[in-house]
Amino acid sequence: MWTEGNYRRNLLDMHIDDWHPDFLRQIDPEAYAEALSAAGFQAAVIKAKSHTGLCYWPASVGRMHKGLQGRDLVGETVDACHRRGLAAVLYYSQIFDNWAYETHPEWRLVALDGKTFREYRGMDWFRSGRYGICCPNNPGYREYVRHNLQELCQRYPAEGFFLDMTFWPEVCVCPSCRKRCLEETGADIPDWVDWASPAWRAFVHRRAQWLREFALASTEAIKAVRPEVTVEHQFSMIATSWVNAATEGLAEASDFCSGDYYGGYLQQSFINKYYRSVTKTLPFVYHTGRCDPELAFHTTTKTAEQLILHAVTALLHGGAFLLVDAINPDGTFVPEVYSRLMRGVWEATRPCEPFAGGRPLTDAAIWFASEAKYDPGEGPCVLTEKSFSPAYFAEAPVAMAGILREAHIPFDVIGSGQLESYQGQVICVCHTAEVSQAEAKALRAFAERGGSLYISGPLGCPDMAEWLGIRLTGQTEAAFTYMEPRRDGVLPGFSAVAPLTVPDRQYTAELTAPDAETLATLTLPYTLPGTAEFAAIHSNPPGQRTDSPCIVQRQLGKGRVLWCAAPLEMSRPAMSRAAVAHLIRSLLTRPPVFRAEAPRFVEVMAWEKDGQRYLALINEQEDSPVARVSGLWVELPGKLKAENALTGQAMQAEYIGGWTRIMIPELSLFLILALAEAAPSDA
Repeated sequence: MWTEGNYRRNLLDMHIDDWHPDFLRQIDPEAYAEALSAAGFQAAVIKAKSHTGLCYWPASVGRMHKGLQGRDLVGETVDACHRRGLAAVLYYSQIFDNWAYETHPEWRLVALDGKTFREYRGMDWFRSGRYGICCPNNPGYREYVRHNLQELCQRYPAEGFFLDMTFWPEVCVCPSCRKRCLEETGADIPDWVDWASPAWRAFVHRRAQWLREFALASTEAIKAVRPEVTVEHQFSMIATSWVNAATEGLAEASDFCSGDYYGGYLQQSFINKYYRSVTKTLPFVYHTGRCDPELAFHTTTKTAEQLILHAVTALLHGGAFLLVDAINPDGTFVPEVYSRLMRGVWEATRPCEPFAGGRPLTDAAIWFASEAKYDPGEGPCVLTEKSFSPAYFAEAPVAMAGILREAHIPFDVIGSGQLESYQGQVICVCHTAEVSQAEAKALRAFAERGGSLYISGPLGCPDMAEWLGIRLTGQTEAAFTYMEPRRDGVLPGFSAVAPLTVPDRQYTAELTAPDAETLATLTLPYTLPGTAEFAAIHSNPPGQRTDSPCIVQRQLGKGRVLWCAAPLEMSRPAMSRAAVAHLIRSLLTRPPVFRAEAPRFVEVMAWEKDGQRYLALINEQEDSPVARVSGLWVELPGKLKAENALTGQAMQAEYIGGWTRIMIPELSLFLILALAEAAPSDA
């Protein structure tokens, strides 16, 4: 596959309208391909159709961009790239298509209020009036997409396709969706959000299946003409709510996972680990923008340090890095981005490419449950009042990633397909609202063979209460609560006098099994927060101790399961975060892969490739310039030696009590170490 060893990629963001005669008039494929080649890129993602719906090739169905004056921009760019040894990937915007929206009103996505998307003004979630959105359930629209994709396959010898915008930005109630729902369920589309209703949850899952089917149809349209061509669907919406209907099932339609993100390094570390787990093949592709902080800032550019950190983080997780650059409306780009900035970025990161991929060595995994992307506490409410940003489904897992990173507990992020096969010691199930029978079976199998489960918040499957030996009885009315440890050492730094603060409601429970152990109990404030009555005017101090268990632990087969009545991983105080890290460490039953002394923003990773073990440290400070840090060390079990994998320089190491401590005098941006067994005579 052409993707093997292809880690340096580019995409020009050119969703340019054609109402002005200057738009795209100066676009120069030769200059663009030459800039990529000279900078050290390996692949270009070439726009064939943008969100405007205007074609950059002489399409038999659709309208060409006027600024091209009949030029075959796709053909010219593919040819220019291939003559310079660059792979060519064709970009096609699905669902977001202004031309199709305007030309075929019957294809439009229709919201519950009866509006289509270009009727809105000044609202978020694509409701600005700029985006014309079509429904992927409409048979006419599907045929149009199939025709376009197959025509592109027949005309151009591209290596791959990137199919963007594979998601629903809204619940559609167009005639096609209503007809399909009625035929498949015997009922109309629900207009009421009720997560306690099996019918509502079934509809949410059905929409995800509809989207997966649409994605598979697009992939199959391409593969029917050219089976060897790779297909990647936009997969970034996996991190958004149920509304967008993107689940792990979309990965089935892609040869590898690919998507754009504009957050910080913790977000990238989390999503890179998840992509590595669920992708069919490596490398996956991590996209982010040249513009700082995101594409709306058209003229501001990220620093070399920022881009190096993005690139090396993707690479050391087994991924390619794709730079999304903003083109000017006239079709020009900034040459210095390539001749200076990106050339320097690739010079810094290219030596790391031989170490990309391999098998991650971790002790804990965070399960990212893509079929449970909602807050069970939302509603019931009318569909038009739904939340586009549920409070827990993404925030809790990412917060846990932050805790594990800062505590230097080696971790991964996995999907549902990796639950039973995970080889580490702990799986974290962070405020997961819904767990299928198959997922529950896999989690139980993991525990019964000796693994441990950390579960916070709701129990997404009735079986989980049985594992724990508890019965949930409700939630606290108070949204500011406490956890009182039953013995010293359960929550270090907290006690009966000073219980752990939980700025949230807790689930209440009662024990149903004699061997279920209560590690902490619920304490409530003196008065209900948010009311006029108070004990302390500025705060809600603990005042009502209870016997209600809020941290429970129980043996399950050869392993253990631990439940917290609220997602402690979302805690902000350092004391509370340290307590969560302590709970995770308490679930380990064998020595960790490593332990480290480093600042909280330094991520330490370990992996094995071709029989060789590696260790990396990445200085993930969010602000540039990145300050150097000193006085770091990493300890690993056994007697080892280490050298800088890029320079061959031996690292100072000492063997103490069965562990090898590797000293890192100074860390700038990143460091990769190659590890080997030390001879008995080595100091």
